[in-house]
Amino acid sequence: MKKTLLSILSIFLLSVSSHAQVGATAPDFTVTDLDGNTHNLYSILNSGKVVILDCSTIWCSTCWSMHGGHYLEDIHNTYGPNGTDQVRVLFYEADASTTLANLQGTGNTQGNWLSGSSYPFVNESPLSLSGSIYWPLGFPTVNVISPSDKKIKADLYDPWAAGDGLAGMVDIIDNYFTSTSSVDEEETLSNVNVYPNPSNNVANLTFASNSNTDANITIYNVIGEIVYQENKSVQVGDNLFELNVNSFSNGNYIVRVEMENEIITTKFDVIR
Repeated sequence: MKKTLLSILSIFLLSVSSHAQVGATAPDFTVTDLDGNTHNLYSILNSGKVVILDCSTIWCSTCWSMHGGHYLEDIHNTYGPNGTDQVRVLFYEADASTTLANLQGTGNTQGNWLSGSSYPFVNESPLSLSGSIYWPLGFPTVNVISPSDKKIKADLYDPWAAGDGLAGMVDIIDNYFTSTSSVDEEETLSNVNVYPNPSNNVANLTFASNSNTDANITIYNVIGEIVYQENKSVQVGDNLFELNVNSFSNGNYIVRVEMENEIITTKFDVIR
């Protein structure tokens, strides 16, 4: 009886926190999105990208509430291909009976899931992903899959349910960011830092380079908008650049430094 009660308690505790099988190795898959583009999980991970896999259903009210916050759209805009290029976001419709019309807001659905969403949506029948791995306890399950070991590290449902919002989600996923430089190339960029943090009117960006070259410096706000962009000449050794952030609103920002096909990002805050 004691074992049974403990098992029930364990299930209950899991059900009110993460839905993902955190710690499990994510099985490889290849899926095709609504635009006809294919996505292979291990190819994405091997390129150094963190994969955010949202497994939801169109009739799930909690899924709709989380989706309506546009957090994954913000992550896609900031960290996806048109941002720092460190993340790939995928939506996977986990009900095989769902139609394109359902996703567009017709029938047994919470609304138009495609409106305002620019990351890929996958809707297939039969389902090719394993629910016992990717949504073992229900929906929504937003898997964070690390490129370093191909394991599910977290479920972004947790910071959402805790009310931590986008900042809480970013704090989780940036633990698994990697440099986009090739493992066969010598690292040319390192020790990227911004100080003081938080900044007020001026932020100092520092980094080390092992070559004389140019660096592209881009700053994004938390919804993926570019608020600063400039090319700078870089010298061998330590480099220091003053960034005028006097016009920035209070909040969180991401600095992206790109140099010779290598990209490193870091975060800083502006508080006055």
